[in-house]
Amino acid sequence: MNSHLLDARYRILAVLSAEELTQTYLVEDFHLPESQFVLKQLHPANKNPQDLNILRRLFTGEAETLEKLTQGHNQIQKLIAYFEENEEFYLVQEFIPGTPLTEEIFLGTPLEEEQVIHLLLELLEILAFIHSYEVIHQDIKPSNIIRRESDNKLILIDFGTIREIVTTTVGNLEYIPIEQLQGDTQYNSDIYALGIIAIAALLGLTVNEITILLSNKNILTGEIVWRNNMPQINQELAKIIDKMVRFDYRKRYHSANDVIDDLKQINNHDDEPEKQKPKTQKPWLILTGIASCITLGVAAWFFLMPKPVGDAKLLYLQGVDKYEKGDYQGAIKDFNQALEINPKDAKAYNARGDAFYQLKDYQKAQLDASKAIQFNSKDANAYYDRGFSHYQLGKYKEAIADYTKAIQLNAKNPYAYYGRGLAHVELKDPQKAMADFNKAIALQPNYSGAYLQRGILHRRLGKTQAAIQDFDTVIEMNPLDAQAFLQRGLTQFANNDRESALKDYNSAIELNPKYIEAYLNRGDIYSELGKNLEATEDYNKALELDSKSFIAYIHRGMHRFSLGNYQGAIADYNEAIKLNPKNGTAYNNRGNAHLESGNKKAAIADYTKAIAVRPNYALAYYNRGLVRVKNGDKKGAIADFQQAAKIFKQRGQTSSYKDAQKEIKNLQN
Repeated sequence: MNSHLLDARYRILAVLSAEELTQTYLVEDFHLPESQFVLKQLHPANKNPQDLNILRRLFTGEAETLEKLTQGHNQIQKLIAYFEENEEFYLVQEFIPGTPLTEEIFLGTPLEEEQVIHLLLELLEILAFIHSYEVIHQDIKPSNIIRRESDNKLILIDFGTIREIVTTTVGNLEYIPIEQLQGDTQYNSDIYALGIIAIAALLGLTVNEITILLSNKNILTGEIVWRNNMPQINQELAKIIDKMVRFDYRKRYHSANDVIDDLKQINNHDDEPEKQKPKTQKPWLILTGIASCITLGVAAWFFLMPKPVGDAKLLYLQGVDKYEKGDYQGAIKDFNQALEINPKDAKAYNARGDAFYQLKDYQKAQLDASKAIQFNSKDANAYYDRGFSHYQLGKYKEAIADYTKAIQLNAKNPYAYYGRGLAHVELKDPQKAMADFNKAIALQPNYSGAYLQRGILHRRLGKTQAAIQDFDTVIEMNPLDAQAFLQRGLTQFANNDRESALKDYNSAIELNPKYIEAYLNRGDIYSELGKNLEATEDYNKALELDSKSFIAYIHRGMHRFSLGNYQGAIADYNEAIKLNPKNGTAYNNRGNAHLESGNKKAAIADYTKAIAVRPNYALAYYNRGLVRVKNGDKKGAIADFQQAAKIFKQRGQTSSYKDAQKEIKNLQN
């Protein structure tokens, strides 16, 4: 029919349907003669280049998810391929010979209750599988359910997620609940649509009559009035269907499995022989008795209808685009406007929270993630995001709780294990941290960040060879990773391999000429090797890159101290203390410099200040004890050495503990 090949392989055989923004064709694959597929062509509603870039990313992301999902269940239409051509988006789907459900339930004749229950159970089982993958179909309707010719099973086709992204159109309004029209789609929005199909089947509606059905709403509650003239219906089944189609999604069934459980109970308790159900009349043809319920029903429904969702969705997409370009403030403005239109949009809260996180406003990021969770408690990503906000706020226990919840919802997300591992490190729980990093790597063997953090943890645990192996793996994956070279250099230094450490620091600096930490650590090796000029150059370079780096002043002060330049060292420690008045190391080191300069009084004052800002600073107690010995304060010295010994012992610093004990013994003798 058409000689042009789409994607250089698909030839159109027939037009299956044609709408304004969507065309569906029967096609064959030129490379697979006699093959048949369904090809859906989606015309973007907006072809602005900027909007197209956003749609392209969203289209690809959704298609990738659906491609994996549809391969996992035999009763879901498989997504074979997806592509873009001439600014049009295409989906290639499995062709399923069979008949749509419309040919079974819209014949004007009611189905038996057992038939409806069987139909619901079969479709709900498919829905439960889809929802377990955190996907919502969004377009459940009879024409999207096929009775497969080969085995007579029901097959669910044509997910609405991708089509709605590209075309901004929604499916048949008869099957779409209010929250979905407002852009706040829930998992039980699919359950609502299935409930409408069940009502249509039980009442024996025609295609035209289903629209009238939705006009019959209680003006006060918004609930559909449908079973007044069906006195013979099983009341348990009616209650289940009522709960499936509740106006407020919070009062509906929360999961497909819950509906399945209740439907199975009907079969278990139905011991009576099946009765022949009388043919029911359409309730809107007999208005006596229910007129008060449906008066102004149509007006009430339209009054409750939301504003068009296009504006909110476009604002959200614009925000996403700005976020990806690094314009976080602009993204926040767009998300703000989107949330004004739809204050229950969990995705917008989540995205705005991500923007706040990038701006280091972790408190607002945490609040937005909490809002996203409030409106979608099954959003694993929102828990994951809130976990990182809690982590940055120093709330490590709360972070672990969030990562754990994210893992419960999606046990295959390596990043949640990684985040929880980082929090365990902060809480000094290396075993749990190691287990989490191992799990992240098992799930994603090329996760360089997890290897890096595991390597750092290995080094802290004294397992230098295991650490080096992890850093080797990171460097093999990414030879341009300056941080991996630095961390391997630190490990080589801890392993007393100065030459290898120096090479790694050189590599880190070559890859990142502004890497302050690499300059400082290389400077330390140069200082230790007696290369004083090179060491000074590195410390000066670090301060040139960041004149407010208190740690750089401490390193240079230590170098000056080692050269006997005590006044120069004191000057550097003074600068460090100005920049960070709560740094115990700067006070302790300045005390050492004062002591060497002969100022014991200033030395004791500095050691005391170091202990004040860092109460468990064993070395400061030890140093103060030495000065008190020189001052003849035997009692004060013993107290300091005892405190130092206690802390050294707690930290497993055996050699330092023995030194402190030796000083105590000498004083006591």
